[in-house]
Amino acid sequence: MERSKLDKVKLMAAAATLAMFAGTACAHMEIYGHVNKAFLWTDDGYEDSSIFVDNDYAPSLVGFRASKHLDHCWTFGGVAELEFISNNTRLVSQVENEDPYTRVVLVRKLDSWMSYGHWGTLNLGLGESASWGITNLSYAGTNETSLGSSVADMAGGMRFRVNGARATLANPSVERVFDALNGVGDTYDGLYTTENRVMFRTGDWMGLNFGISYGNIIKDVNSTYELVDNNTRNRRQYFDAALRYAHDFCDFKLSAGVAYAHYTRDGEVGEIDPPIVGGAVGDVHTWSGSIAAEHKPTGINAAFAAGVKDKIVDSLDNYKMWYIQLGKRFCLTHYGKTNVAIDYFDAKDARINGDRGHSYGLGVTQDLNKICSSVYASVREYKYDDVPGVSYHNVFAAMVGVKFNFGASL
Repeated sequence: MERSKLDKVKLMAAAATLAMFAGTACAHMEIYGHVNKAFLWTDDGYEDSSIFVDNDYAPSLVGFRASKHLDHCWTFGGVAELEFISNNTRLVSQVENEDPYTRVVLVRKLDSWMSYGHWGTLNLGLGESASWGITNLSYAGTNETSLGSSVADMAGGMRFRVNGARATLANPSVERVFDALNGVGDTYDGLYTTENRVMFRTGDWMGLNFGISYGNIIKDVNSTYELVDNNTRNRRQYFDAALRYAHDFCDFKLSAGVAYAHYTRDGEVGEIDPPIVGGAVGDVHTWSGSIAAEHKPTGINAAFAAGVKDKIVDSLDNYKMWYIQLGKRFCLTHYGKTNVAIDYFDAKDARINGDRGHSYGLGVTQDLNKICSSVYASVREYKYDDVPGVSYHNVFAAMVGVKFNFGASL
């Protein structure tokens, strides 16, 4: 089914779900969402680009959530969430300043759930996996605006150009080099979605909770290994599990998590970049996790994440990444917190054996509590080197934007 027709089917399903909720007596229903728009400036060493974008750290969306208590123990509910990703920062580039293939409304969630108190929650439908967000634990206050572990969210579509030549679609992109392994549904192509998944999460037990999920992942690709065509839809199954912990210790906050994911590979799916050229192939396994802490009196915080992913081609070395973030939260004005953070991301064996990726960033986010908004600015440099016989120029990116949150009970 073509992408546009599939989206229409999903939107009709979402509308039917909301209509069902609206007709349910005594059900609590709310609408929520945010608009996250920014101006992105990039320089690849040959030319610079200025693009009006939607910030993929937290893409603009609107959601509808409803729930109803069956008794004192059982609660049932559902959610429909629509995402607007026109000119998404993970897809636009200096080669394509506008991304016509994202001028659609995507159904981000269409999920139903039932909960039995502290024993846990069972989810059925389209939505996040158990491992989603596992490397993005942080107290910096910048992860949805200016700086987070998924560093490709800021300028993932940008191409590394070979010195002396203009960048083309054949050049590797930032998102191909910097994969944060942030759980199933967050990968280097930016368009994976989980479908037909079932997920169970326990309640919190002394700060611990455990989740598992199983389902399908669908993505759009074409024969040039770029996610810009509606002609081919590939599907693969996955299983993942995640263990998380969060607790306050006197003057400190601490959170941590670790996750495992297993992906099957069907006959259509191949390694996107570079293409497969012979060799034994198999399933894909990933391990990833992160830990974050904050000293509450001073607002000083830190986070660390790491992960490893084996590849479909046995002859390719495992992809490895680690990430560190340092931040500080101030009370400089009465409008809200001022959040400042710096970070470093290191990637190895992303595309070929022995290659390296490095990224440095600085982000500032000013909360505006009275109008449920925040303004932000960030700068980042991406480096890709140790590629035999090729020298790629660095990519520099700067972004300013505003994120407006809204919500109401219906």
